[in-house]
Amino acid sequence: MKNKLKSEKGVTLTTLVIYIIVLVVALGILATVSTFFYKNVILIKDSAQYAAEFDKFNASFIKDIKNNSEANVDQNAKTIVFEDGTTYVYSENDKGIYRNQVKIATHVDVFNTSTKTISVNNVDKQIISVNIVIGNSKKTLINKSIDYTLKYW
Repeated sequence: MKNKLKSEKGVTLTTLVIYIIVLVVALGILATVSTFFYKNVILIKDSAQYAAEFDKFNASFIKDIKNNSEANVDQNAKTIVFEDGTTYVYSENDKGIYRNQVKIATHVDVFNTSTKTISVNNVDKQIISVNIVIGNSKKTLINKSIDYTLKYW
């Protein structure tokens, strides 16, 4: 009788339950990892679009900052007017930034500006601070606060 029990091979109910539990845990881990992976891929894909919008604004703004030594900043109207006449306007209606009526950035949720003057070695420097948030309404992907120093020599 003992020989007969040793020679029988098969799957017991306990072994089957353990196999099913391990399989469910493995599938759960794969599903969780897959969900995080695809969410991050979408985030990176959208981030590239918003980074390009920030780069377009930043490139134009730096060029004007380095060519002008004075600017008027109107925080309420969200307007910056440089001494050479170049104007930057933020439109809350279409969430865009315009440079002389040409739209240079889109999907801009926040555009706040301020100005201050500091003196270094008896030289006054005007600094324009820009806080810009570019992204969609659910996730903000680009959030920058930058101080730009106007030409002072």
